[in-house]
Amino acid sequence: MRAVDLNPGDVLYSEGDESDNIYFVETGKVEVRRGVGKDEVTLATLGKGEILGEMGVIQNTKRSASVVAATQVRLASLDGPVFLQTFGGVNGVGLKILRMICDRLATTNNSLGAAPPKEHALRREVGEIRLLGASPEMQEILGKSGIVIDNLPFDIGITSPGPVVMNKQGIGLPISGEAPQLSARHLRIELGQRGRLVVRDLESQFGSVVNGRRISAFERMEDEPIAGLHMGENEIVAGGVYSPIRFTLRLRPALAKAA
Repeated sequence: MRAVDLNPGDVLYSEGDESDNIYFVETGKVEVRRGVGKDEVTLATLGKGEILGEMGVIQNTKRSASVVAATQVRLASLDGPVFLQTFGGVNGVGLKILRMICDRLATTNNSLGAAPPKEHALRREVGEIRLLGASPEMQEILGKSGIVIDNLPFDIGITSPGPVVMNKQGIGLPISGEAPQLSARHLRIELGQRGRLVVRDLESQFGSVVNGRRISAFERMEDEPIAGLHMGENEIVAGGVYSPIRFTLRLRPALAKAA
């Protein structure tokens, strides 16, 4: 570990930075802040003995908030890779379990106060299924207008660096990084019972989140790893809730297809 000293007002890290270290507060206090529109709100104040920055390292995502010294502060910094080795490294079973717990907690927090689920869409009522990028990374790959899905089932997964690989059966996205949240056979858009449109988690390493609901084939949940889709815009995240692999799946009614 190494010591980090901050003066009041100093920024430890900013929202959107790479998550490369975790920190332990030894003396003083820091504020956790997040931008909301043009404003910035303080989410929490952390003091002696508390840890910060661990979520980004565990989830392999960028910082979800900024941390600013509220007083004179001394922290102990630990490199992310060293921290992850405690749980068996980036592919260790211990880390997978920890990520699962973090995802469940984050999914629960995000769902508090959410609106009741909408009625599931039936395939015969849907005129167009369009996959759009919902993060800068996915928008760059899929383009502004996204892609239209004409055939089901339709798989989404990772492919080797290079061009996008797409056919009637699915799409392979060239995602880079040491531990990408997207797996080779990650999720599938398919017909469920009674002709309802659903998303199924396949052989993913980190699971998926559909409209705030976590599904995962590897966690051996009681229910099938599927989540229903509704008419309009559906949020799909490949990986944990903080993953940059984010999509909007837009279902348009059959009568609106020509509009």
